[in-house]
Amino acid sequence: MGLNTYMYAPKDDCKHRAFWRELYSVEEADNLTSLIQSATENNIEFVYAVSPGLDISFSSAKDLQCLKRKLEQVSTFGCNAFALLFDDIDPELSESDKSMFTSSAAAQVSITNEVFQHLEQPHFYFCPTEYCSSRALPTLSSSEYLNTVGSKLLSAIEILWTGVKVVSKKMTIKHLEEVTAVFRRPPLIWDNIHANDYDPRRIYLGAYDGRSPEIIPYLRGVLTNPNTEFESNYVALHSLGQWCKSNPSGLKKDVIFEGDLLSPVISDIKLETDSDFGSVEDIPSLLDTRYQPRVALRLALSDWMIELKTPRTQQPMPAPLTAVLPTNVAVISELQNGSMVNVGGGDSFMQPVMLPINNSLLSTGPELVSDSESDTSVELEPMDCVPSANVSATSEEWSNDGKMTVEPEVRMEDFTCDDIQMIVDFFFLPFEHGIKSSQLLDDLHWLKSNSHLVMEKKEQTPEMGEWMTKANSFTDSVKMLRAVSKRLVELPNISAVQELFPYAWDLLGILETCSGYVSWLGKGCANANGLQQQALLAGQTWSSHGYKEAFMSGDQEPWVFRGGVQGELQKLMPIDFAHDLFLIRAPEVVLNKFYHYRPYSAADEAAVYNICLKTCDDGLDGTEVFPGYPDLIGDRIVGSTVSQSSEYCFVVEDDEGICGYACAALDTKVLQQKSALSWMPAMREKYPRTIKGEQSPADEVISSFHGEQHFVPESVHNLYPACIRIDFIPPRVVDHSVPKRLLACAMAALKTNGATGIHVEMNIGDKSMIDHYQRLGFTQLTVPDIKSEDVVYLGRMISFNRIL
Repeated sequence: MGLNTYMYAPKDDCKHRAFWRELYSVEEADNLTSLIQSATENNIEFVYAVSPGLDISFSSAKDLQCLKRKLEQVSTFGCNAFALLFDDIDPELSESDKSMFTSSAAAQVSITNEVFQHLEQPHFYFCPTEYCSSRALPTLSSSEYLNTVGSKLLSAIEILWTGVKVVSKKMTIKHLEEVTAVFRRPPLIWDNIHANDYDPRRIYLGAYDGRSPEIIPYLRGVLTNPNTEFESNYVALHSLGQWCKSNPSGLKKDVIFEGDLLSPVISDIKLETDSDFGSVEDIPSLLDTRYQPRVALRLALSDWMIELKTPRTQQPMPAPLTAVLPTNVAVISELQNGSMVNVGGGDSFMQPVMLPINNSLLSTGPELVSDSESDTSVELEPMDCVPSANVSATSEEWSNDGKMTVEPEVRMEDFTCDDIQMIVDFFFLPFEHGIKSSQLLDDLHWLKSNSHLVMEKKEQTPEMGEWMTKANSFTDSVKMLRAVSKRLVELPNISAVQELFPYAWDLLGILETCSGYVSWLGKGCANANGLQQQALLAGQTWSSHGYKEAFMSGDQEPWVFRGGVQGELQKLMPIDFAHDLFLIRAPEVVLNKFYHYRPYSAADEAAVYNICLKTCDDGLDGTEVFPGYPDLIGDRIVGSTVSQSSEYCFVVEDDEGICGYACAALDTKVLQQKSALSWMPAMREKYPRTIKGEQSPADEVISSFHGEQHFVPESVHNLYPACIRIDFIPPRVVDHSVPKRLLACAMAALKTNGATGIHVEMNIGDKSMIDHYQRLGFTQLTVPDIKSEDVVYLGRMISFNRIL
């Protein structure tokens, strides 16, 4: 790729930051030495960075000596380039330091200059505490801190800078000239455009963008701080390599071609309106050397396909973390004498979270400490180090059915460039979603807003046809992504699959949930009052006025819009009190089973009844409990719901067929009243009561049809009027997100039509099932007016309305 420097600055190496004073052990030294030697053998400059700012005493001769000794030790490993990083620290000096230094800038500059000279002036980098305009106080040009750094730091030391923001959408010549004036030297850009460790649901697979090659002469270089995942940085680094070579003559002004030739700006616009890859056939040859992000993406994906289809040994998976201090690789493009020389390195720019310290040179990380299935829903401060979407579930939650094959048999033609392009489209850049993913967001909003067009319409209308066409297009796109995901997990490059799978899994799961909801809307089940209420209560979503423009402007840091495409889809679903059903930890193994959610139909009755029988014994198979009565328990548990309230029932399918269901009703009292009139009489006729001395379980169920019917207690109905039953076949459902997504489908339908709370009725002896519902967010209710001590009610809110 033409890149030639690697900066080592991982915060999960405790001796880089937390315990920076400590020297490396013999084993650690051997590992670092081998890494440095590998860099040297490949003509890569290895930069060792240390981040002492958390607790260094600038006035302490002992601390200064520790810092010198530490870097001296690393120099004995063969390292000839170093960096001191003072990002994300308290800018206030201690009382002892204030007695010696006038400011934190003076203190940092003093120690940096001394270490630089002590090491005999190697290639050296400095990261200021105010490392972007938004953190410069009061402004870039008037910042006393930055002006002190610029005037006092020795001129041979490079200064790192992230741009206008921590994550900058664009870099302009005007801004760089202002930075150069303050620094008294051109900056070395520390580019966070592909950094993803502030958002566990996003990974950035788009090409390097927002930086015209015309800024190259105004820089000392560009250091990119990419995704925490190694294999997934292929496009980021490949496209940066292309960008580095795109202005070899060092032109300082945009070149506008006259006559029939297109300018670089115009050609960029043209490429944006072409296919996802862009078309360059009609661009004059004089522009072939110009950097075009879409063309760069196409070239990078073409080369990445070779890597993805090359067998790569599975890397050891890190210990599961609720938050992790990631290792970040970075790459620099440095300018020397008007020619491009590519360099690399980089520390994470985030504040570390408080976790047990581990050393990446020796260990994989601390063990997971978790008390729920939804740890990823915990809010974190902006730019805290958080895991990528591969936050793991515990191994007990998974069956061997989901285990990844180490050497899958894959035909090279199975996974195509179009497939990886589709994945890239959903995980594009911090301020830009791909074309297809943006269209899906717009389509989902339109389908919701116009679902009245198919509401209880018995005759086909042009408007209904338009709605159904768009709905089919939406569900077809989800089906296509499901097929791409199946091909993805069978790729020979297991290391890349391991990185990409959690993101594809998260995305596909929420899209399948949305697809189930769209299919439900297509049945015309929504009512006008519910739709009107939803419109009134809708919060800020992708289609809200000004929201999309704010997202794409770059005026806000990207963590303001945390969640990526998945987050935008989540906000478009009509469930304002169920975020735990979307923020689900990814499996710790790569699963090769995928699930599809859809509304229940009459043809599904036999499959639903069979699942009910297979799970009725506190989640276990009850076939032997009810011999000779294959439909009895289905009639008792879900029969009334699927016959009287089928519009709120959903099923989940795998490759073998239906493997789970969620049967719900909008109002339990209405359901029970309908059941008393039609369903119960039919059951009494179907199952005549028999008088025996000792009743079997089947006899007890049959007797329940003939006895007094018990209605839901008023205390439960008042707060949780809707009811639900969720069951699935455990051996076939190896993904613990399935019941949550089933519940999300049902709750979205119920909420659309005005439900505010939902409950489930269980026998007190069904301990496993009670635990199952509690994991789905239900809480056991105190019911003063309950009539049977053998019954337990659990409930959960669907809407804020009832609480307000």
